[in-house]
Amino acid sequence: MSAAPAHVLAAHWRRAVASLIDLVIVPAVTLLLVLILGTVEDAEDYQDSFWVAEILIIAIAVYIGLNGLLLRRRGQTIGKALMKIRIVDAATGENTPLWKLLVLRAPFFPLPVLLPLWPLSLVPLADLAPIAVKSRRCLHDFVAGTVVVDAAPPS
Repeated sequence: MSAAPAHVLAAHWRRAVASLIDLVIVPAVTLLLVLILGTVEDAEDYQDSFWVAEILIIAIAVYIGLNGLLLRRRGQTIGKALMKIRIVDAATGENTPLWKLLVLRAPFFPLPVLLPLWPLSLVPLADLAPIAVKSRRCLHDFVAGTVVVDAAPPS
């Protein structure tokens, strides 16, 4: 088995800016769809809690649509594309399989919204801590076997 090709690791600040861009885009598109679909237009919509489930379903669909599919095809979210970085499989240097992105990597990202469940809200801090080491990999990168690298210039 040959070694994975050497890549230039993405700078911390580029990863952070890409994450902030994605942190704005996914909720913004979700909100736009909630408004277009009329999920919570009237006071009667709040009589039961189904609207919460409906918004959650829309948010998951947007997340998978914007992040999951783009990550699978290009190894980039919109933020990562703008910052010219990408996620690759650490072992092969190729795009990461979609199941790894969705099952192993993605669950780390909604955890900050679980603040009422305070032990889970500490996970993002633990997730980010390893980024300071030489490999520049967060906990979610280790779990999914990924690494964030500079995107190769178009050939």
